[in-house]
Amino acid sequence: MATAPPTTDALVGRDAELESIRAFLTRSTAGALLLEGEAGIGKTTLVAAAVADATERGWRVLECRPAAAEAQLPFAALADALGDAVDEVIPALPAPQRTALLGALRRIEADVDRLALSSGALGVLRALAEYRPVILAIDDAQWLDAPSANALAFALRRLTDEPVVVVASRREGEALPPALEAALTAIGVERLPVPPLSLGAIGRIIRSRLGLSLHRPALIRIHEASRGNPFFALELAAAAATASDGAGALPVPETVRELVQRRLAALPKDARGGLLVVAALGHPATDVLAHAVEDWQRVVAPALDAGILEVRSGRIGFAHPLLASGVYGGAAEHERRAVHDMLARVVPDPEQRAWHLAHATARADEDVATTLERAAAGAAVRGAPETAAELAEHAHRLTPREHPDERASRALQTATYAWAAGDATRSRRILVDLIGTLGPSPARAAARQLLVKIVDDIAETIDLLGDALDDVAGNAAAEASVLNLLARQRTWAGDFRGAIREAETAARRAAESGSTAELAVALAREAQARVCSGERTPHELLDRAVALEREGGDSIPVGDSPTRIRALCALWDDDLETAWELATAVDRRAQAVSESWRAIVLTTLAEIELRRGSMANAAAAVETASEIAGYWGVIHAEAAVLAAAALVDATAGRVEEARQAATRAAALMRPAGYDSIVRSAERALGFLELSVGEPAAAHGVLEPLLARSGIGHPAAAAAAPDDVEALVELGRFDDAETLLGELTAHVERTGRRRRRAAIARCRALIAAAKGDRVTAATAAEEAVVRCGDGPEPLECARALLVLGQVRRRAKQRGAAREALDAARARFEEIGAPLWAERARAELGRVGGRRASPDELTPSERRIAELVARGRTNREVAAELFVTVHTVEKALTRAYRKLGVRSRAELARALAVAPDLDG
Repeated sequence: MATAPPTTDALVGRDAELESIRAFLTRSTAGALLLEGEAGIGKTTLVAAAVADATERGWRVLECRPAAAEAQLPFAALADALGDAVDEVIPALPAPQRTALLGALRRIEADVDRLALSSGALGVLRALAEYRPVILAIDDAQWLDAPSANALAFALRRLTDEPVVVVASRREGEALPPALEAALTAIGVERLPVPPLSLGAIGRIIRSRLGLSLHRPALIRIHEASRGNPFFALELAAAAATASDGAGALPVPETVRELVQRRLAALPKDARGGLLVVAALGHPATDVLAHAVEDWQRVVAPALDAGILEVRSGRIGFAHPLLASGVYGGAAEHERRAVHDMLARVVPDPEQRAWHLAHATARADEDVATTLERAAAGAAVRGAPETAAELAEHAHRLTPREHPDERASRALQTATYAWAAGDATRSRRILVDLIGTLGPSPARAAARQLLVKIVDDIAETIDLLGDALDDVAGNAAAEASVLNLLARQRTWAGDFRGAIREAETAARRAAESGSTAELAVALAREAQARVCSGERTPHELLDRAVALEREGGDSIPVGDSPTRIRALCALWDDDLETAWELATAVDRRAQAVSESWRAIVLTTLAEIELRRGSMANAAAAVETASEIAGYWGVIHAEAAVLAAAALVDATAGRVEEARQAATRAAALMRPAGYDSIVRSAERALGFLELSVGEPAAAHGVLEPLLARSGIGHPAAAAAAPDDVEALVELGRFDDAETLLGELTAHVERTGRRRRRAAIARCRALIAAAKGDRVTAATAAEEAVVRCGDGPEPLECARALLVLGQVRRRAKQRGAAREALDAARARFEEIGAPLWAERARAELGRVGGRRASPDELTPSERRIAELVARGRTNREVAAELFVTVHTVEKALTRAYRKLGVRSRAELARALAVAPDLDG
């Protein structure tokens, strides 16, 4: 909606705020300005001033003005903000983003993938910002509907150098949607308090707007009563002027409602009815109002003339939100319900119809409850679980008491939608109440099972599931479901034998009941527990589980998906390509159904991408997982993401971030009993300490991990080579050999052949430390050969580093320099600066000819050559599995060394430069 520029009198007394706005709009990168103040203080006027200023500068303006009545309508604000802009850029967006955007905006009928939608919103902002700066103006941001807030927040957080700024207002005492608050903080928010106006400014506004010149005592009374609030002051002055007794006494109303009622009293009766319709709708389009109010133009004309309503871009709205609140709050309950009942029959959007129907209905009504239940399911499919939870809660409220099964089912649906939307606190409250009201039944067991996914104490969850088994005793399918979840919890707790036992029983009960889905989950849970206990991966169980899952379509939730578990086992088996293919497939499904469990899927993907050498993809996966975990509200999900982030940060050399993430994950999960997450955090912390050259600290973390779980657990098997290296650096060669023997036996037993490169590397380290140069050289060369050009560049680089160390000690200077320089280049390419520095330090210890400081390093040459051939920095980063920042830094060094300033000069210089690698 286009905002009209504010009049000069509307900005009286706002010189300081206007100067702050002008200064803010001089920025050229993403940022946010948040205007904060009480209702009526002038925030809307200042937002309009910012829009006018940006328009004069030639900026692209995107606006939305959410209303309280629209806060539960999914994507209402997004449609206002991006509606027209989408048409300009939609052809350039990928197909999934086009579909999601058009589905959210109700242009087409389509299921809305929330990630595709959010990515599409980001694509729109970036496309518009290519041509000119963009301002996104959000007045009364506290009323943004949650789906719009989440999509916009996702896009804003990913802005980097794009000239996109946000100017928003927030009413004092009201909170912004959490996702938007976090996004504004991430891009850098400046808060601008909007203070009360001075006595003189209030007097000038009253004279300009109302033509009143009040004597000073009256003006002082109005200023004191309004506390410098211009909206209140104008209303007070207008009311006082019309009520003057001619002797100078000006009665001052005490409340906004009284002010509004005085304004309304002067309007015809049908105009007052039309105002209530507008208040119930928010900012209706004129065609919607035409269906709701007969002869609407005549009806609302007096309110338009009185400045109570205004028309903007084909929509009708109140001149100020306080007027809407006064109209709606001042109406009798039966009047509001009558308006909502009428609107439920005329508004075009099905979810909006359901929302009005819910507010029109006071007494239990099964037909209405059924309608709302269906609308909730539709909202969930459209990627708006927040709206689905609201509608489902209304459905539960309106379900007759004589339908207890439906009431229980709808309460459970509400809790499920709330959980999917990330509101675990609300979901837990509903479930606890539901469990307390039900007797032994499958419904109570289902409530306990969902509660288990929220509760963050393993012992408590196991007790809950024990009670759930009692609730469903004799029901084979329901028992299988409970036992499968019990197997999952025992796996989290590190009780793998117990998990195997529960999964085997679940499989038997599922087979007896004919439940294909529960049988698939049971087989996968058993396979996972066996791998965690140190057994060889039971591929036959996993293959059967995945086949059964495919037979059942998408009936199995992402968290229980056998395909997800198979991807995890493939990662542990070092089959990274299979792991990546399966995990990305599960991630796509998690996005499509908007499951919060996607956060856990992304932790797996982050480790896969890290081992494949794609630091950028690993970091992006962790960032998205962190966002999901943040609004999910499940502590063990947050801890799992922290553990994954610690491993990524440790590799990327972000030492303090990695240490804090690992320490917090372990601190959260140790008392809760989530042993698997603690192990992941310890593994990351041990790797970090080794990376920074603290072998004693590394061993101090890894020794208890290995002692507690044995070498068989995947986290322990991954950490064992690091502990061997730490023990060697500490001079504890016998202990290192013992641990290496255990690791070797484990690898032979499980058939994880790619781990043999790490074993050979460790063997070389031990032999070199003991002075056995022949064995060290053979083992180091074996490690490099086993890596080859395989899919794990970090392991390959570490093998090259050890080979270089062994050759240096053998006085093979040229060969040592070759291996160490190759190791350093690979470490730099994958974005592992701590290890790259270790390689540089080893190079410094190699005698003989050193490379000139003006020579390009191998990694600099590779990057420069690709750029000279016409690749963009982003394309080079993708090809070499490094970040764009790494490419930029290497290119800067190459420009300096070669004495060039442009890509064209770079191409010419490389064409004549000697082959410095030869």
